Amino acid sequence: MNKMKFLKSIVIALALTLLSATSSFAQGLPMGSPTGASSSQGIAGAGFMNMQLPLFVGGSFGIGSGTGVGDGNDVGICQIKPSIGAWMPGLAFLRLGYGFSSYEETDENDKTSKIKSSDFSIDVGVHILSEFYVMGSYSRANALSENGDVSWNEWSTGFGTFWAVFTRTLLTLDVGYHWVREHYDPFIDKKVSGGRVQINLGFVVFVY
Repeated sequence: MNKMKFLKSIVIALALTLLSATSSFAQGLPMGSPTGASSSQGIAGAGFMNMQLPLFVGGSFGIGSGTGVGDGNDVGICQIKPSIGAWMPGLAFLRLGYGFSSYEETDENDKTSKIKSSDFSIDVGVHILSEFYVMGSYSRANALSENGDVSWNEWSTGFGTFWAVFTRTLLTLDVGYHWVREHYDPFIDKKVSGGRVQINLGFVVFVY
């Protein structure tokens, strides 16, 4: 089962990468920078410094292991998240996202139930070395199941980087640790808390 989840994660990663690349081709190549940009100087050449507003739309999906993924320690997709925000490459960003996912939990009687989860998150990042940044986030998460509904808070910290793909499009990679605050899980009939390591792969497209 874990191998199947991992293969699904890889397939979705490739799909998101293809989607980002397709949107970049639609925007056209920047003048004087036919291969895009991979440094601060390249970013300026790709037109990011000429944008009038640093607003973006984007999306990502997270692969994780631990609380909130399923059965406590499975590896799988923990969220698919469309997002909007403001980003000044090389300085800082603010990102708002709405994530959703589903996973399974098994109780002491080997009964399995599907859990549908969602969360609203606020991410803040500060660049430290050109394309590299540190970030922190807060999420309000919800889970729905046939046994009841539950909400809890999550905090995370981590780091990441990005790659400029043609003009006004970035591919992103975030790695972080999420602290899942204690909450009552009605399906397994006990309080749950813990954490998970999560990797987010995504893209950002500047709108203007």
